[in-house]
Amino acid sequence: MVPHDPVHEAVVIGACALDRQIRDVYVVKLYADHFLAREHADAWGALIELKRRGLDYDPATVESIAGEKVARTIESIIESRPEVPNNLAYHVDQLMWDRVKASVIQGPHQAFLEVLKDPVASADRSKVRSLARQLASAFDGYEERQWIHDPKQLVHEQMREIEKRVDGHAAYPYGIEGLDYFSDQRDEDGEPARRMIPGAAPGQITCISAVSGGGKSTVTANIALGLARLGRRVLWGAWEMKGGMNLELLACISLGWSRADLIKGKGPIRSHEGRVELEERMHALSEYVTFMKNPFRRRIGEKPSNERNLDLLHGILSDAACDVFIADLWKRCLHVDQPSEEEEALIRQQMMAEDLGQHHILLQQQRLKDIEQRPDKRPTREGTKGSSAWVEVPDTYIGVHWPALWKNVPRNKIEVLILKQRYGEWPLAIEFDWQPDYGRLDGGVSIAYQRPGEGSEIDSFSAAGAFLGQKGGKKGRR
Repeated sequence: MVPHDPVHEAVVIGACALDRQIRDVYVVKLYADHFLAREHADAWGALIELKRRGLDYDPATVESIAGEKVARTIESIIESRPEVPNNLAYHVDQLMWDRVKASVIQGPHQAFLEVLKDPVASADRSKVRSLARQLASAFDGYEERQWIHDPKQLVHEQMREIEKRVDGHAAYPYGIEGLDYFSDQRDEDGEPARRMIPGAAPGQITCISAVSGGGKSTVTANIALGLARLGRRVLWGAWEMKGGMNLELLACISLGWSRADLIKGKGPIRSHEGRVELEERMHALSEYVTFMKNPFRRRIGEKPSNERNLDLLHGILSDAACDVFIADLWKRCLHVDQPSEEEEALIRQQMMAEDLGQHHILLQQQRLKDIEQRPDKRPTREGTKGSSAWVEVPDTYIGVHWPALWKNVPRNKIEVLILKQRYGEWPLAIEFDWQPDYGRLDGGVSIAYQRPGEGSEIDSFSAAGAFLGQKGGKKGRR
């Protein structure tokens, strides 16, 4: 065990449990890896989760999210230190110094000693001097040294993640049964087999893509409703269709009302009772789904940039205490959308999702001219507007296809195409019953997925399927 003073860790944990403002400052500065005492690392992880969920501290809440042992640890710390010390910054600095000493002992110091003990290796003077310089420089800038995992802590955290899966938290549904589960397959327990693995998991990204008017907003609205039913809090970046209209759409789908009637002022809202019912439903939905206006390009005279916009978005998401963020359309947060700039921005968005423990759903359009020129009108990954990062960065890629938009067929079917799952099977195709005027998706049955190269152009990314797996062929990577 690396020598350290656990008192500093306890002081920081106690102060951050007692004072929410202090907690908000330090949970973004310190990671569980900074805490060398295992019980303190677990306690800090619980405080990070309180921040992410926007919850105040109390023992019962901590016990519900992290277990009785962690709750007892924090309570014991508070009992011995019931007030926030005036010199908290000192304890934070000492905690970080202990962490860098541990990193040096386990890293460059160990490597230096191993070379000195080896007669052959130590004969190379340049190598010895180089390691000595690394040993000295390892103590510089220690405040920023937080990116290399402590091996033991990494194993501990990963085992906790595995235990969650064993306890039934292996997947995070989108809230649409026909999307989340196969209707015609069962697992070893006789339950419907999961189609989406892991689904809308914290720290991951889903891309939903279609042509304009192709149904992506409808599918996204059904996902938002499904997530709300599951008790997950959603922040919807309503940057294309305004927040009020999106909320009206959710309420309309939830109540089973005609959207056309609602827009025309007809149907149930002609009566006072109908308007009261609609208002109450929107209030109920607002407890789980909140909306964000587009904050970009609003100030005269400022010098916008992708970095500034993403910094602003990161701050808003940090304060939102949401489980899922929907960006419709995400590219509206960009000032420059050149492929290289867009790729950097998408990677930054991925880091946001990971750091904040949120699932991000990004909506993006397909290239209309590309689809118009080919016989197969279904979305492809290659057809996504923008850089190839739209395929590389998201963990899940969903295409939405409304056949009636392109040919004379009944308007009551919509297809959802799973074009990428980093940990699950793809490609897959699901056909839903759809009532366009009501926006509701029902059913959800598997249909044959015809590759874009079979009778139409070849998706240049589809070669990855040979490695990651095909439906009806090799099993997908899990």
